[in-house]
Amino acid sequence: MRRLDRIAITRRLLVLAASSLLALPIAAASGGSPSVSGSVTAAGKTYKLAHVYVRRQPSAADKTQIVVVVLLTDNEVPRNIVDDKYRLELTDMARDGKIHGVSVTIGPDKKPSETGWIYAKEVGGALVSRADQQTFEPGRFDDSHVEGKVSGHGSFGDDKWEFAASFAASLSK
Repeated sequence: MRRLDRIAITRRLLVLAASSLLALPIAAASGGSPSVSGSVTAAGKTYKLAHVYVRRQPSAADKTQIVVVVLLTDNEVPRNIVDDKYRLELTDMARDGKIHGVSVTIGPDKKPSETGWIYAKEVGGALVSRADQQTFEPGRFDDSHVEGKVSGHGSFGDDKWEFAASFAASLSK
């Protein structure tokens, strides 16, 4: 598969998944400092994760269920881009090499759910990360705070990726 075809497919998948979600407020810890330690490796390049953003949103599979989306990045992401429910600019930032990271969706059962993303220039901006390619070991997980360990690995064509991180962040009401 040609690189441009992969980019087009990835962008379409991103728009499809994101368009089915209604973004709710995002918090990067308001009652204490957010923390993250870990890394993401994409196409052989490893990046240290340093920023965490979390938000609640309706599940794409069942709008009556609320999921938590965790975004971990190496560089800070401007608020307007974090708040964008489609996150297309986030993919653009990754494609430009300005950020690298991972997004994991955690269901009400405290397990990875739905679609996650790997963000890196080396993979054309963003790659889909399926729930079965991820793990989450919850620490504190309640209405005001989420913490735990996430990890995952997979490939798309010749592009391999993996991540492992611990994080803690507050959720807004």
